[in-house]
Amino acid sequence: GRSDKVAPPGKDSLMVLVPVGHLRQGEEEDWEALRAKARKFVLARMSKLIGTDLAPHILREKSYTPLDWLHSYNLDKGATFGLSHSFTQVGYMRPRNKHARHDNLYFVGASTHPGSGVPLVLLSAKLTAERVLKDVLARS
Repeated sequence: GRSDKVAPPGKDSLMVLVPVGHLRQGEEEDWEALRAKARKFVLARMSKLIGTDLAPHILREKSYTPLDWLHSYNLDKGATFGLSHSFTQVGYMRPRNKHARHDNLYFVGASTHPGSGVPLVLLSAKLTAERVLKDVLARS
């Protein structure tokens, strides 16, 4: 069903994702300027696609930068999708969902096996839950 918490009655909500890099030590970014530039680009592109200026119709707006993700959710380097997809951080080489030394410590999410993105994070949760159940039953 529709939620009036997201948009007022008779109105709609819209979420736009603009991928950006993560925070890098020793490299300062002007996130406010980048946010303004991305907003301008997105509104121009969407307005062109639908044939009407969207800006006057925006009632509320919220945007996040890597600094927001770092400070609000303690995400390493403000990276919402976890580890990067470099050769040494994909597939089998991604961190396992069970700690190698601590028997009762499990991990789930974008930075663990199998990877980032909603489908893979859900699969990570499923695999970790199955492993926890298997381990608990084996101890019984």
